[in-house]
Amino acid sequence: MMNRLRQIIQHNLWAKILALLIATILWGYVMNDQNPSTEASYTVPVTMTNAPDGYQITQDRDTVRIKVRASRSLFVSADESDFKAYVDLSKAEEGTHEMKVKVDMPAGFELVDARPDSVNVTLDKIKRKKMKAELIITGATAPGTTVAHVTQSVNEVTLEGPSSALEEVTRVIGYVGLSGNSEDFSLQVPLTAINADGREVAGVKVTPGSANVSIQLARGLTKKVVKVEPVIGTDLASGYEFVSARPDPAKIEIAGDEKTIANIQSIRTEMISLADFTQSGEKTVQLDLPDGVLVTNKEIKVRVEVKKKEKE
Repeated sequence: MMNRLRQIIQHNLWAKILALLIATILWGYVMNDQNPSTEASYTVPVTMTNAPDGYQITQDRDTVRIKVRASRSLFVSADESDFKAYVDLSKAEEGTHEMKVKVDMPAGFELVDARPDSVNVTLDKIKRKKMKAELIITGATAPGTTVAHVTQSVNEVTLEGPSSALEEVTRVIGYVGLSGNSEDFSLQVPLTAINADGREVAGVKVTPGSANVSIQLARGLTKKVVKVEPVIGTDLASGYEFVSARPDPAKIEIAGDEKTIANIQSIRTEMISLADFTQSGEKTVQLDLPDGVLVTNKEIKVRVEVKKKEKE
């Protein structure tokens, strides 16, 4: 049986090999002629894979334009959704990095080009920190009344967000409008994280996000407007000199018994330490109020100007 099979195979062997070769050439010719290789371009979204936990991730481009090559028949059933562009973040570290875009394609396709072939990816670590919650009192109470006492349920909040955003936050504030009230009142005040320009810092979560504030009013008190006098410490670092201190506001309205406030021409601030000033900047300070004197806001900002001493 095996000998018979061997004889069949070996009979006219070279003719059979030649026929197979010719058939292969003809098949390749027909396939190339009827189903030629062609190219097409697609715009596909760039996704992030293997992203580490605890980071906010941003990228400078959301899509890439890819060019692929394949037999014409393969394009009949293919569309943009079959192609995946991605960046592998498994080895990425905090900061901004230029990272290669990788492309997954269906079988039979060849990647010709990808533009851009890389994207800038920023990994910003999510952090937390605590800050004091400040109240800003606006407006005025009804004539003949003044703010005697302000109580807030939240004095400190927790901020959570990308480290770059947290670095922008200079204050957490809530606005309390007096709105001509003539009686004691309470309200819920939203708390907002703001930067040095007084603008809300996006991407930062404040917890708790609001505070209950109670306002107690006093009646029958005399009011007057006086100057604010910053009190400057003597602990400025060696090599620097103090230039000036400008309070904001420069004048405030005080209230109290007529005899108590009659001789008051200015209100001093608490002692302002200069130990941390190696350049000019602002500082929020408390007013040093005499007994029996009331103000709407007990905190003000002081702009402190310092400069390096000139070499002699």
